[in-house]
Amino acid sequence: MANERQKQRLMQEALDERLNPEAYEELQHRLQTNESEAEEFARLNRVDRTLRTAPHERAPQRLALEIMARLARDLSPQQMSHLAGLALALGLALVTLVALPLLLSLSYVLLSLLGSAGLNESIHSVVSVLAWVIAAMEAVVQRLQGLLGTYPAAPLLVVAMIPLSLYWLLRTLSRRVSDRGTA
Repeated sequence: MANERQKQRLMQEALDERLNPEAYEELQHRLQTNESEAEEFARLNRVDRTLRTAPHERAPQRLALEIMARLARDLSPQQMSHLAGLALALGLALVTLVALPLLLSLSYVLLSLLGSAGLNESIHSVVSVLAWVIAAMEAVVQRLQGLLGTYPAAPLLVVAMIPLSLYWLLRTLSRRVSDRGTA
């Protein structure tokens, strides 16, 4: 298995022109002693040359529209509305999960500042931050609703991104906690 991986790696690096002289000699020796590997490398080389000489053109705009139309046609409306509702609920749950600690901490700061001398300025700052957070949440929800209307398959992407986002958030929080523990 490791020998097969090494062979594939050598061939790929040779095609990418990244082999050092020793590895290139090793590959040449393998190709001379093993006819099936030589045929495989020749085939890969032909494919690589074909791909390098192929014209690089952008896909037509209608292609994306046709793909989205086929996806919309293949998914039943009942299935779509269920997925859309699920994606919207999961998206809102994620927004709430992220925003709730922020809102709670800002509320705590607001309550602790009620007895201080700079109350008016502090309240203004906290309210400004809260207004910004609420506006950001509204913008996210509006964009999700617009995306859902434009691209019916978007809920699938949202559902796929939620676990990744939660993993990233938990990983970041655990790193910060471990960094504080070592400092």
